[in-house]
Amino acid sequence: MFKRMLLVTGALVCLQARAANLKDLPSGTKWVLNLDMKAAQASPMLQAMAGQIDTDKRQEAQVKLAAIKAMFGIDLLKDIDQLIIAGNGSAEKGGVAYVYGTFDVQRLSTILAGSKNYTAVQHDGFTVLGWTDDSQKFISFAKPGLAMLSSSQTTLTDALDVLAGKKTGLAPDSEFKAALTRTGQELLTLQAVDLPAIVGTQPKAEALKQAQALRLSVRAADAESLSAELAVTAVSDETALQIQQALMGIQALSLLRSAEAPEPAALASLAKINSQGRTISVTVTLPKNVFENVMRQREAKRAAQAAAPAPAATN
Repeated sequence: MFKRMLLVTGALVCLQARAANLKDLPSGTKWVLNLDMKAAQASPMLQAMAGQIDTDKRQEAQVKLAAIKAMFGIDLLKDIDQLIIAGNGSAEKGGVAYVYGTFDVQRLSTILAGSKNYTAVQHDGFTVLGWTDDSQKFISFAKPGLAMLSSSQTTLTDALDVLAGKKTGLAPDSEFKAALTRTGQELLTLQAVDLPAIVGTQPKAEALKQAQALRLSVRAADAESLSAELAVTAVSDETALQIQQALMGIQALSLLRSAEAPEPAALASLAKINSQGRTISVTVTLPKNVFENVMRQREAKRAAQAAAPAPAATN
C-alpha cells in the first residue's frame, strides 16, 4: 500500500495555471526549488527521454499512477501545475513545499484523519493538520489553489504568517525573482544563496562551503533540444579559479574515457565552461539527435551483451 504522504500529494490537483508570488515566501529565504510540471509535460524532449526509461520501471510507475487515479480520479503527472520548495535555514532543517492546484479539502482531510498521531490545530485562521507516516508531517490548505506542507509545524506556521502578511515576504526585486518566474520554458530551477549556512555540518557537502551562491536551470527552449546551466559563485578569486580548473579537468577526463563511457563523454563534448568574475558556469545543450544517437548506442551495447555466449564453467 502506498504511503499516505504519496496519496495526499497525489490528490493535489491543478486545473488552472497558477504561479508563486515573491511576497508569499519568507524574506529570509536562502534556497528555492521550482518544478514547473505543466512545462515539463509539454516538452517533447522530456517525453522522448521518458520513453527510454527501462520498460519494467516504466510499467511499475504507470501502475502506481493508475492506482492513484483510480482512488482520487486524478492523473498525477498531468494535473499538478507547479511545485515549489523553499527554505530559510540549513538543508537539514528542510523547508516548506508550496503545491499549486485545486484541492478536495474535505476528502483529503478525511484521509488524514485516519492517520497515526493525527492533529488539527488552528493558527490565526489557518487549519494545520498533522500526522505521522515515516516521520511527522504537517499540511495546511492555506487558500484556494495552494497547499503548504512541511516536516516542521513551526516552519509551516511561520510561512503561513508570511502568506497572511504578518511577516515580511520576498521583495519584488529579490534575487529569487528569476527562479520563480514562469516562462513555459524553464522546467526546473534550483537557486541557493549563503551556501555555507545551508550546508551546515553535512560532511558530504563540505566542498559547497567554498561557494557563496548556486543556480541550476533546466530549460526546453524548443522541441529539438534541452539545455541545462549550472552557475557557481565562489567566495574568492582563488576558489573560482580552482572550481574552473576542476570542471575543465572533469571534462577532459570524460572525453579521454569516451570508449568505455560514451554517454558522459557525449555530454562533456557539449559542455561549455565560462567564467565571469567569481562566477563559473557550465552550459550543456542536448540536441534531440545526439540523445537519440546515445540511446541507439546503449541499445546496441545491451543487444551485444545479451547475444554474447555465457562464460565457460570452471571446476
